[in-house]
Amino acid sequence: FFFTPIKGSAAMSATMNLAASARAPVAVSAKRNVALRRAASTRPAKAGASVVSCSASRDDAPGPMKRLASAVVGLGAASALTFCAPNVATAAELEILSTPVPQSGVGYIVDDAGLLSRAASGSLNKSLKALEDKTGYHVNVITVKKLVFEQDPFAFGDKVLEKWYPTLEEGNLKGNLLLVKNTKEGAIVGGPAFLQGVGNDVLDSILSKNIPYNVEDEKYGEALTSSVARIAAMLEGSADPGPPNKFEKSKEKTYKTKAETSDKREVFSNVVIGLLIISFVVPMVQYFGYVAGDPDFDGD
Repeated sequence: FFFTPIKGSAAMSATMNLAASARAPVAVSAKRNVALRRAASTRPAKAGASVVSCSASRDDAPGPMKRLASAVVGLGAASALTFCAPNVATAAELEILSTPVPQSGVGYIVDDAGLLSRAASGSLNKSLKALEDKTGYHVNVITVKKLVFEQDPFAFGDKVLEKWYPTLEEGNLKGNLLLVKNTKEGAIVGGPAFLQGVGNDVLDSILSKNIPYNVEDEKYGEALTSSVARIAAMLEGSADPGPPNKFEKSKEKTYKTKAETSDKREVFSNVVIGLLIISFVVPMVQYFGYVAGDPDFDGD
C-alpha cells in the first residue's frame, strides 16, 4: 500500500529527510536504505497529526479469499525458487573468475569442465612447470563447459587474465589457453611478451588445427597437450613440432553400382546355363558311347 502523509506531520518530515539523503552522494547499502524507510514509516506521529491512506483504509482489510490467493501466489514463487536449478554454466564462469591466481610451481590448470584425465593433467603440469623454470613464462590451461555471460572465448579469456594479472608488469609473461566444450572452440590470450614469443602463425595454427582436429573426436587431452607442446617449443626457442595430421575417415561405398550388379548377374546367368548344358550333354554322350562300344547290343 502507498501512504500519503499530511503536510507538516512527522511522517512527512521523515519522508523529506529520506529523499534528501537519497540525493546525497553517499554510498549507502541497500539494507541501510530499507532500515531507514522502515524506521520512517513506523515512527509514531505527533499528537494531532494523522496519516491518510490513499489506497485502502484500516477497515477495508483483505477478505479470506484475497488472503488465500496471496498465499497461493507466494507458495508458487517459493516453489519456483526452491526447485528451479541455477544455470551451471553461469556458475562455472563465476567460479573461474573467483578462482585464486595460480601460483608459480604449484598449479597451472583450472579444469572446470572436467575434460582432463589424471595422466593428462600430470603431463600438462610437468610441461608448464618446466617451461616457467626455464623461460619465466607462466601459461594457464582453462576448460569450461559453456559460456553464457561472455560467449566469445577470447573476451572471456581476456577477462580472466585481467582478473588474475591486473597490471602490465604482472601479465606481460602470462598466457591463458582456454577450451570451451560446448562450442568446441579455443582461445589463446596473454601479455605482449607472451604473444610475441609464440607468434601469430603458431597461434593461428593451434586454434585452427590442434584444437579442432582433436576436439572433433573428443580428444580433449590431446588437444591441450599438443597445443602446450607447440607453445612451449616456441617460447623456449626450439623447433615447432607442427600441427597434427587430420584423420580422414574412409568413405568407401558399401553398395554396388548398377553396372557392377549387371555384370555379376550376367556372369551368374552364364554359369547357370553352362551347368545346365553340361548336365544334359554329358549323360547323352556317355549313353551313346556305351551303346556304340557294346557288341552284343543289336537293337532286337
